[in-house]
Amino acid sequence: MSRISQTLSLLGNLSSLSVGPNTASEFHDEKPEVATVSEQFLPRRQDAVFGDQFVFQTVSSQQRISAKLLLLPPFPCDVPPFAKSVAYLSSLSGSVKAVVHRLPGAENHFFRLYIFAREANVKVTLPPLFRGVVTIKNHDGLRQRKQIHCSRPFRDRMRRGFIRFDTCALGNDDEVCIHAEGKIELRFNAIIG
Repeated sequence: MSRISQTLSLLGNLSSLSVGPNTASEFHDEKPEVATVSEQFLPRRQDAVFGDQFVFQTVSSQQRISAKLLLLPPFPCDVPPFAKSVAYLSSLSGSVKAVVHRLPGAENHFFRLYIFAREANVKVTLPPLFRGVVTIKNHDGLRQRKQIHCSRPFRDRMRRGFIRFDTCALGNDDEVCIHAEGKIELRFNAIIG
């Protein structure tokens, strides 16, 4: 993917804010209540992104963010190691919902997801074979157990050591960093098969 097509892809996604059926506005100048974005990530070789890392970014001051992120497999001629794909989602007063899908063949395509929700809740749905580090902090830099809800399969993978909290990530780890004041829900996508 060329640098120009990456920029056009980013601009296209940032301008694709949509209004849902329940958020229709009487005035055309009002902002929609939900910013719906989606992005497909093609793995890039580590040496190709040194000093020129591509980051998908959506920032909103008052809107809720609903993001769908898709990790694609590499081209057959590409070989690992690949750079981590990076997504940054931030909302000052709205909630953030992120769904990450990893297609078959993209097992070595790792990602880093940053979510900032200053005043609202966060809901993250990860690929079923997610392995890596989850870091959760509030505004004061603390993590409160009552703030976090993990699904049963998520807790099972934690017990088996596939998911770690607040540790250093390795090169072959996915990373999720959440800074939020509200409730945080972590769960997995259903396995399609």
